[in-house]
Amino acid sequence: MDEAFAPRSVSYDARVIRIALVFGMFGCLSQAKQALAPEPENVGTLTCREIVEQCDANCSDPLCLHQCGPQGTPEARGQHDVLLECGQRNSCTDQDCMEQNCPQEIQNCMGPTTVPEEPAAPDTGGQQESS
Repeated sequence: MDEAFAPRSVSYDARVIRIALVFGMFGCLSQAKQALAPEPENVGTLTCREIVEQCDANCSDPLCLHQCGPQGTPEARGQHDVLLECGQRNSCTDQDCMEQNCPQEIQNCMGPTTVPEEPAAPDTGGQQESS
């Protein structure tokens, strides 16, 4: 019998089908993401921090969160996507979970936190005031 027409093993066929299903699933997920949160025609202007504070803060479901990203600049959208992916990967549903599992992603999005400086004491030139 010619080797080109030899029957294949069942396990080979099952592997090929599994691989095709995996690639098909990724294609479907990609299409679903595009359908649920299509790329905007106009580029947004918000920073990642502004996306979180002005849009995410008003959301109550993941679909809403994904629709907030396009309001940002390309850099902000990327940071926001990474932040959301971290939250999803860790099954976060609250701020405590995000802070525990995604501190670097939060830092990249929100920027450094600034601590207000206390006003400096008046300089008396090293002299004590006399009464």
